[in-house]
Amino acid sequence: VIFALPILGTIMFSGCATILGGGNQQTISINSDKPMKGKLVYEDGKGEQYFTTPATVNVDRRSKDIILSSDNDEFSTKTQKSNMNGWFWGNILIGGLLGSTTDMAGGAAWKYDETVNLSSK
Repeated sequence: VIFALPILGTIMFSGCATILGGGNQQTISINSDKPMKGKLVYEDGKGEQYFTTPATVNVDRRSKDIILSSDNDEFSTKTQKSNMNGWFWGNILIGGLLGSTTDMAGGAAWKYDETVNLSSK
């Protein structure tokens, strides 16, 4: 019983999306029809990253969309929408109100498409 309490506490206070849905970070693959340079930034202007396609970038999961743009106008600006992570809803159904709060606070309640395809102008 003494050993079961810490395990039970961890399950009750951890979010499903945090544990099963990949945590607070996500890897996104950025592909294009030819090598292109671009910039990735959250819609609030934070988290700027530069890339050259094909690229794999790690992003923080947030409720904010990601905007991909090109400094030299190689491709049209593309928005990567932030969507609700399905594991978050699983947590709600199981009754993990505290766990779902953990998911929301840490960002694991959100996700992006795993692949972005860019087309040159």
